Amino acid sequence: MKVRTVNNHVIIITGVSGSGKTSVGRALAERMEISFYDGDSFHPASNVAKMSSGIPLDDHDREPWLKAINGLIREKLPSASLIIGCSALKEKYRSLLTAGLDPSSILWVHLQGSYDLLYSRMKERAGHFMPADMLKSQFEAYEAPSQGILVDVGQDLNTIIDQIILNLDMSKSDVGLIGLGVMGTSLARNIAGKGFSISIFNRHVAGKEEDVARKTVSQYRELEHAQPFDDLVAFAASLKTPRKIILMVNAGQAVDDIIEKLTPLLDAGDVITECGNSHFRDTGQRQKKLGERGIHFVGTGVSGGEEGALLGPSIMPGGSREGFALMKDILLGIAARNNQGEICCDHIGDGGAGHFVKMVHNGIEYAEMQLITEMYSHFRYDQKKGPEEIARIFDLWNNGDAGSYLLGITIDILRFKDADGSPLIDKISDVAGNKGTGSWTSITACELGVPVPSMTEALFSRYLSSFKADRLRYSSLYASGDVALKIDTDDLLRTYMFCRIINHYQGMKMIREASDAFGWNIDTGALLKIWSGGCIIRSALLSILREGWEECGSDIMQHPFTQQLINAHLDSIKKTMSAMTGSDRAYPVCTSCLEYFKMLITPRSSAYLIQAQRDYFGAHTYKRTDDPSGISHHTKWY
Repeated sequence: MKVRTVNNHVIIITGVSGSGKTSVGRALAERMEISFYDGDSFHPASNVAKMSSGIPLDDHDREPWLKAINGLIREKLPSASLIIGCSALKEKYRSLLTAGLDPSSILWVHLQGSYDLLYSRMKERAGHFMPADMLKSQFEAYEAPSQGILVDVGQDLNTIIDQIILNLDMSKSDVGLIGLGVMGTSLARNIAGKGFSISIFNRHVAGKEEDVARKTVSQYRELEHAQPFDDLVAFAASLKTPRKIILMVNAGQAVDDIIEKLTPLLDAGDVITECGNSHFRDTGQRQKKLGERGIHFVGTGVSGGEEGALLGPSIMPGGSREGFALMKDILLGIAARNNQGEICCDHIGDGGAGHFVKMVHNGIEYAEMQLITEMYSHFRYDQKKGPEEIARIFDLWNNGDAGSYLLGITIDILRFKDADGSPLIDKISDVAGNKGTGSWTSITACELGVPVPSMTEALFSRYLSSFKADRLRYSSLYASGDVALKIDTDDLLRTYMFCRIINHYQGMKMIREASDAFGWNIDTGALLKIWSGGCIIRSALLSILREGWEECGSDIMQHPFTQQLINAHLDSIKKTMSAMTGSDRAYPVCTSCLEYFKMLITPRSSAYLIQAQRDYFGAHTYKRTDDPSGISHHTKWY
């Protein structure tokens, strides 16, 4: 068995004289293809003379010798790994030997054997300055080590080397994680808390990001046994093979930069799992590029925020199926469990499928948040209710079919009081932020030719909120003030549920179309399971839709729950929206959902007029309803 060099580590082989430090060290170095140094060769001439005459060394004699070996390690370790054979009989000698070195770069191997066995070996060897009769003094001085691998030297040499290599690998981590921001740290704690050994890495930036990994290990109980690094070579070398690495860095160029640095340190068969919010097209390209080198790439969507990352997120892996198989135990181990105990993680599809469905998840999330905001806005300004009263209404909704994680946190927000006892919500700036994934959803929908107006209106509402100066200017010119409206709360609830169904339909429709276009074969039923726990959009509605998913052709609009709600209450939903839009408050997602639905159920749209217009000014042609051949026609309209 041959192993790859362990980069930037020193393996120190200890033992009393005759234990075979030199033989074992040389054989291990040959197997690992790194350099071996015999510690005895660093003794000063005075020590050699003393031992040759049968006089044991004292601590004063050993100090310059151990410091010389320490100097060798300091010189070699930054650029290469090495193996040292050194007796290091006492703990204080071992401390002197490794003074000033990173403990995570030191691997100890302690050779053990009976006095009789080692004495007989020493009697047989020729030309060594240590006489056999000095063995007794070494046994008397020997202190059992507190850490490292213990190896019985009564075995043959190949067995000893195999045992050392096996145990060295056991000292390595199951998985490595790069990027210790809020999400990365929480995910690392989750992994370690589930019993996986982990190495963590964060870049070193002088004056800004220094000793981040080491500080993280000291800060969290779950990470007390984690191996911290700010050197990427040592980090990669600390992992069991095939190496499993999770990236938690900012999407975009930062991902490519770290992959470029990692790739030379990896072997074919290793796997990189990227869990940031990367664009799915970037993910597909990375999988292809790394696949050419035999390295698996698993582009993985992760939802749940900081709390989810720590306690169990919804995980959407895509890309290399072989890579997912390697990562499966870890990803399934840290994923959320839903109320039925199901694991909220499964392979989504090839290429960028994992990051694609996370992107659409975020688009649905944008619209869900905006819908709640529009319901709040109506209650607050059209019905003149306070935050606490609105929270009570939402609480009732949350205990039924409308229940969701987002509605639940909204209730908490509305009830939260500032230091002066007033609702904190009233003191928060009305300019909404976004991180870009919402725009990706709308842009990609346009590229696919799939309408997602609920998500796009939610995105544009955030954009419009940032034009604060314009809103203040025009409100003084045109607004007529809030109008008091009385709309039945049950009608509002049904309207809210209708809009949510339309929003989720648009998202699932987009996923199905992309799956067909890119050949991903996404199982939407499995996706609903993944979204049933841990993620931001988890809700009672998704659980309802899962029931009978296959029977309704995986189509939300054909689902019995959808049909029952709309067929029984469409008139009241229309009247409710009509009344809401009678105020000066904006309800862009609500109204877009109704207009989308009306377009969806229109057997003959008015698009034929658009086709005629296009043919008139651009000779773009059109098809005729009375021509079954399907050929294109053009008319000279003037």
